Amino acid sequence: MRSITYYGHSCFQVKLGNIVMLFNPAVADPLGGNRRLVKSALNYHAVRECDMIFLTSEEPQNCEPEVVKEISDRCYSTVVASRPALAKLDISDRFKVDVRTGDKFTSKGIDVEVMKAVHPQSQYPVGFLVKGDGISVYHAGDTYSFTDMGRIKCDVALVPIGGGSIMDPFAANSMIKDMRPKVAVPMTYNTYDKIAQEPSEFTSDLGGLTKGVALRPGQELRL
Repeated sequence: MRSITYYGHSCFQVKLGNIVMLFNPAVADPLGGNRRLVKSALNYHAVRECDMIFLTSEEPQNCEPEVVKEISDRCYSTVVASRPALAKLDISDRFKVDVRTGDKFTSKGIDVEVMKAVHPQSQYPVGFLVKGDGISVYHAGDTYSFTDMGRIKCDVALVPIGGGSIMDPFAANSMIKDMRPKVAVPMTYNTYDKIAQEPSEFTSDLGGLTKGVALRPGQELRL
């Protein structure tokens, strides 16, 4: 089965074949010092299957060490992240995969490419392009748009639209028109006041090749 489930903010579960991945499992309130207006739909105590965890930065909204540790310890999950994020985690080094922009490798049958991200508050932000079971999913992380971002090719793009220190709906919409994935899903918006946005400003008019889908926390999209 191929699916993505949105849990709120920038947290997703991605299933490609029999591999289960979690991106940025963070559930705290407040989140990064901001009171959540939209609660996380992830019950991390109930997670029983997770092969890999991907963290796009060391920022608290993307890296919650207690959550990552509990899931990794229970599921023997590999944690893929840059060094500043891994340094916050109290897990065995054998489960840590230290990555830098441009790295490419295969783990558990999933092809992983570590993508550039531009975020002024993070020491080393990254995005991830994962490929498996005949489909590719790009999680952009927290990022502004940048040169060559439009050249990233994927079937599904998960992109931030909150504005401020990340793309807003209009910048993300423009970038997706260059990327031309089959499906584009907005993230990192409406979690708290500072990133309040109307997702339809992103999902409408993405061009004839891309379907924009704004998911509710807890909602699954079959691919």
